[in-house]
Amino acid sequence: MYRYSITESPKGYEVYVNLITSSAGRYISRQPYLINMIKEVLVPMKLTGAEISIEHDMGRVIGNTDIVATGEKDVIFYAQPYKKTVFSRYVKNHSQLPSKTLTILLVQDENGDYELTDTWIGPCSPPFPGDKKETSRSKSYWETHALVLDTQTIQSKTLTKVCPY
Repeated sequence: MYRYSITESPKGYEVYVNLITSSAGRYISRQPYLINMIKEVLVPMKLTGAEISIEHDMGRVIGNTDIVATGEKDVIFYAQPYKKTVFSRYVKNHSQLPSKTLTILLVQDENGDYELTDTWIGPCSPPFPGDKKETSRSKSYWETHALVLDTQTIQSKTLTKVCPY
């Protein structure tokens, strides 16, 4: 695994990311300035727990979010993102929205260090229904929210207007 160290805490644990194969790495490759913002959020924090979800208001617009609320008049479709088996919900007639929020997902490894598994600009949202980390909120959240189809690559053969969940 390619391990890029983001920061080390005074308590001795490291926060790192796999820039090659992780969801966080793919997102950061498109917006590399996020590394400094992640440091800004994590350096003053004392991390505890096996899995940590952080939704942090940066106090300024930091970019655009792909996650938007949807209504009855929106054109919705479902598809599997590239290299994924779970369907995501997309909206056609929306644009990305400016956001002040940074979401950071961390998992503690066997050495006590934290791996950044995912990060994005926008609100913390539950995994899509059908994901192995699906929560009780997943279905209800994604019935009223969707991703703006912009830079994301989807598997076109999986495209459907019928909700798969």
